[in-house]
Amino acid sequence: MEYYKSFVAEAKELSAKLPEEQNELYKRYIVTLPLSDFAAALDTSLEDPEEERALVAYTERIHKSFGVRFDLIFGSTKAISTGSSFIKVIDVGRLTDDFFSRKMHRSDEDKIIAFIHACSRKIVLIDIPEGQKASLNVLFANGKLPLSAQVAVKTGKDSQLSLFEWCGTVESITASSFSGIIHEFDIGKHSSAEVNIVRNEDSKSCVSGFTKGVVKDGGKLLVNYVYNGGACSRVKNEFDAEGYGAQAVVTEMIIGSAEQKFDIGTVVVNSSGDTITDLESKAALMERSMCLLKGFADIRETAPGAKSFVNERGIVLDKGAHIDSIPGMSINNRNVKASHSSATAPVDEDSLFYLMSRGTSERDAKELLIAGFFAGSISKISAPFVKEIVSSLVQEKIKNRGFGIIPEARTSNIWGVSDSRHMMFRENYKMQSD
Repeated sequence: MEYYKSFVAEAKELSAKLPEEQNELYKRYIVTLPLSDFAAALDTSLEDPEEERALVAYTERIHKSFGVRFDLIFGSTKAISTGSSFIKVIDVGRLTDDFFSRKMHRSDEDKIIAFIHACSRKIVLIDIPEGQKASLNVLFANGKLPLSAQVAVKTGKDSQLSLFEWCGTVESITASSFSGIIHEFDIGKHSSAEVNIVRNEDSKSCVSGFTKGVVKDGGKLLVNYVYNGGACSRVKNEFDAEGYGAQAVVTEMIIGSAEQKFDIGTVVVNSSGDTITDLESKAALMERSMCLLKGFADIRETAPGAKSFVNERGIVLDKGAHIDSIPGMSINNRNVKASHSSATAPVDEDSLFYLMSRGTSERDAKELLIAGFFAGSISKISAPFVKEIVSSLVQEKIKNRGFGIIPEARTSNIWGVSDSRHMMFRENYKMQSD
């Protein structure tokens, strides 16, 4: 149990250094995770002999609903590959500088990162060579034991990647469990990647995610997150348009019910000239759920002609739900276009009354309004089956307030709406100078 013991020592040191869980001001705006409970579970057992059976059954249920086949199934202790040449699963100790010139996440940044590093035994490598195209589906599933996974993605020059990830819980668990995933993206020159990540863990699971991505000259990275499951979620992401003309576009959709807690912090960085970064976060909350949206844009001095946008939107469906929206921006070059905006409100009563006056029930009317609220975000997803999954999860949440399950496919409320790029807000909170 050397990895567990090393984590305990490191975590104690980190807790003393970092302000998040010590400073009273910071503590108001974070969601804490009981890492010691998960470490204790690992200390008790390192294997689940039934996990492979549960993983196979879980993937078959997803296939039955949505027709998805996975190239890799990654559980707490098992990894099942279907043989894609673009994916490798190796021991963590074998990750070399030949794949990544630098490791983006360091254990001294956050004690949850330290925990994932300490507990991970395998790492997923996704490597798309120069000029190649790939479409990949990956399943991550926690169960009785915590899931700690590291994913390294690299695309060569002029390559294309479409990556879908479903993160869930293989079976109902009686004690708290953990699902923690670190992603690192290295997007090559003039290559493009679309990544769609759905978090749909069950009510006993605590969710953590850390992502860092760099985009080289002329490259484009589009990342769509859907946060639907987990009792509590703590996420930190950072995307850097590092090369000239690079683009990083991030969309976050959060759907909360019961007493779910979401802590979503994302930073977009313009490091070079003529780069574009765009962060759009939308949250719809019900019952007693809560969400912290902490989007931030950083335009460096080295980024003339950069464009950066941060937009946070929230809808509260019930009086007990709560959203704290905290957008921020740092601008260190005068020749840029940038804006940030935030708006949170209850469901529009006039719209609700109009729909109900046409014979629609209150719940169906709310479902239509929330579908419209997320329509622009869902339209950014290219893969039709991913759109179907996201729409089905949204409708299931509104109808039954549940999460962590595999819903039936529903296409009735997939709106054919193009991305309006929220231009109505682009004229506000703008800094523009030549």
